[in-house]
Amino acid sequence: MRRVAVAGACAFAIGGCGSGGHAGGAAKPPPIPLATFNCGQWHAARGDIRQTVIDELHHFYGGPVSGHRRTQAYGTVLTDDQATTLFNSYCAQPFAGNFTLYKLYARAAAFGGGAP
Repeated sequence: MRRVAVAGACAFAIGGCGSGGHAGGAAKPPPIPLATFNCGQWHAARGDIRQTVIDELHHFYGGPVSGHRRTQAYGTVLTDDQATTLFNSYCAQPFAGNFTLYKLYARAAAFGGGAP
């Protein structure tokens, strides 16, 4: 029952309510709510949804970082394989169902990530 509820919540959170309004092309999928996307949703998600989550995390954490002197650098990121391995292994733990992926990603990228 819980798995059905998680799958339904996942589908609701990332499902569209109509076309994206783009004429003549495929509609862009709606953004994934990264602030609340958790291990339970990761397990219930299709492969394309998982890849979208990884892409959005990569884009967010690999973005520009500015300092007081207007110097600019970029955050560290995980490769797709590293992120997939992280989420698959960590989210397999019985206690991790409600852990948000962005927190797992941020900590892993801080210690083992590289340039975007």
